[in-house]
Amino acid sequence: MSVRQVVLAVVFALVVGSGCTVRVGDEDPVDPVFGTGTTVRWDLTRPLEAKPLGLPDNEMDILDVPDNATVSLQLPTGTWSGRTEQMTVITRHGYVDSVDLFWTEANGQAAEDRMVADAGLLGVDAARVAQWAETAKWAETADLNETRHKDNFNGSNGRVSTAIKPSMAVGEGEGTPVRLWYVFYLRHVVEQTNVKPMK
Repeated sequence: MSVRQVVLAVVFALVVGSGCTVRVGDEDPVDPVFGTGTTVRWDLTRPLEAKPLGLPDNEMDILDVPDNATVSLQLPTGTWSGRTEQMTVITRHGYVDSVDLFWTEANGQAAEDRMVADAGLLGVDAARVAQWAETAKWAETADLNETRHKDNFNGSNGRVSTAIKPSMAVGEGEGTPVRLWYVFYLRHVVEQTNVKPMK
């Protein structure tokens, strides 16, 4: 037996005896946006370059979102902040083009409460959003061919265009969870700040 084989055998025996685990190869990659933390803070009032954020160019990147993640986004008239279960970023020509956030609210009323609370900052029609709880009650017991009921509320905060898109399963009964999708479009921010325009 060679010296190398003896050393490996000793190391293996020590590891097994101590109950440790040996990892072979590279460790799990760390998401470039969240890093090792659970919070992202971005200023959407100015163009965000993709490369410094660790994002690829000209593609959609689905981020590895940690548990209990929160995202804070600076908008022209204030800061939106909330939890997220999924975050998708689309880049174009070296800049962030849009930020998409997804999470689930317990039911239609909870979803309406959250959307109404955010409507003013996102520049969305609060009166339209305030009807979502009734829409959700209808969808809970509706007998339709569609499997999900979706809606779309568009708005804007300065040069940042926004959208709130709730969706839920149809006919699943009282208390059906609602999936919220918030979108922040940054194309006008890039184009109107003397940065190479996105085409």
